[in-house]
Amino acid sequence: MSIKDKLSKNKRIFIIPLDHPEVNDTPSLVSIGKQNFVNSVDSLNHDGYIFHSYEYLSKPIKTNKDFFLTIGELPDNYLCKISNLEKFSKIKNVTIFFETENEFDQKPYEFYKNYIKELKKRNYFIMVMAYPQIKNNQNYQHVLDITNQLGCNAIKTDYYPNLINLNLYQLKLFIAGGKYIPNNNNFQTFVKNVEKLKIANCSFGRNIFESKNYQKRINFVASLIRH
Repeated sequence: MSIKDKLSKNKRIFIIPLDHPEVNDTPSLVSIGKQNFVNSVDSLNHDGYIFHSYEYLSKPIKTNKDFFLTIGELPDNYLCKISNLEKFSKIKNVTIFFETENEFDQKPYEFYKNYIKELKKRNYFIMVMAYPQIKNNQNYQHVLDITNQLGCNAIKTDYYPNLINLNLYQLKLFIAGGKYIPNNNNFQTFVKNVEKLKIANCSFGRNIFESKNYQKRINFVASLIRH
């Protein structure tokens, strides 16, 4: 089943982002290898992945699950050519990334507006991965405002208890896992707090693949959000 269909049918879903660059903050993923990691968890009860177009378009990762592909990043000024995406029928969901400098920052909207218009014409499901550089209520709302202005379908952002009281514009909400939490009890507490938002889907990367027992963490998250 596609991610889009699961978001319509299920209360909440859980995806694993593997679009992290292979740098110092992801030593386990570098050691395991992304394809090997996917092979080891593909049969578990999560709902898919996020890959990066830098890697995927040159060497597609094989999986039985649906996935997002990261195709835009700001401030890196990266936009993947849509013609390259269209060569792969399996690419149905895409993500873009941006940060806002303050509540008046319109650069993300100006950078992406025409690009997303073309993506929407081709019926891609679009998720923004967006974060305010200054974390407060007003800046989170600004991130949501830009996402809505762009006409996207979903947003992935930080865990923030008051998110539920902001104007979400009926966007599908994904919560990012953030920095690696080595203690399993602390990680479980974090996931339980996300679950309390009720409408929040989960997108945890390094808090899964950097764990010594990532299979156990995957099963914990999946069971909690589907109870």
